[in-house]
Amino acid sequence: MSWVQAFILALIQGLTEFLPVSSSGHLALFGKIIGLKKPDIAFDVVIHLATLFAVLIYYRKDIIAIILSLFGKKPEEEKFSNFAERPYRFLLFGILATIPTGIIGLFLKDKVESFHSNLHIVGLCFFITAIFLFVAWKIQQKGNSNPLLNYGLWLPILIGIAQGIAIMPGISRSGATITAALIFGVCAEDSAEFSFLLSIPAILGAFILEFKDISHTGFTMPYILGFFVALIVGVYSIKLVEIVVKKLKLHYFSFYLFVLAVISFLIG
Repeated sequence: MSWVQAFILALIQGLTEFLPVSSSGHLALFGKIIGLKKPDIAFDVVIHLATLFAVLIYYRKDIIAIILSLFGKKPEEEKFSNFAERPYRFLLFGILATIPTGIIGLFLKDKVESFHSNLHIVGLCFFITAIFLFVAWKIQQKGNSNPLLNYGLWLPILIGIAQGIAIMPGISRSGATITAALIFGVCAEDSAEFSFLLSIPAILGAFILEFKDISHTGFTMPYILGFFVALIVGVYSIKLVEIVVKKLKLHYFSFYLFVLAVISFLIG
């Protein structure tokens, strides 16, 4: 992989990992466009790891507040995540959401890897994501203001299943999880934050499963460049998603994905 290819793919990953447009689908499509003969799975995992660090950096204060709350210590600052007020329930929600994601990932990982080179499947998944984003936008217009932790234990399980299905290239992980929450009336702030915090165990698990590919390839300079590009861009894209979700603009991404689906079918 060349430096230019690494830069372009890392830039795409940083922008699309958190935007509800599917980073894996974009990597598959643009990898084809810039001439990669097949997806570089090891590089894909490295830049996903970079976006994991982006989440840790962006939500570092909230994560610390939640950890302190678990030990009965009240954070010094008042404005923190709603999850810090009920840390044990948040932890339970996170575990319940991660379990189905892990099960789906373990069973489908090998089968799904071949789909990254099939742009017809990628285009179909883009189309599915577009539909769900549009539906979530229509429902969100009715007014969503319920805290996530007020719901029953069925909701995090459902969100975890949605995240597991996002292993398909073209199905957005953030789009699937945020949409699953918004459809059931969860407030925008909790929907986005839970989606991003839920990505921590998901990306970490994928990194562990694919570590053998990285160890065989080694951290070459294009990999290192890709890591830092995806990290920096990822931090800013998280902020962008928070703004978009709160201002009810999900339909813009829906229209974009419809166009991308058509392009994928044509190129495929």
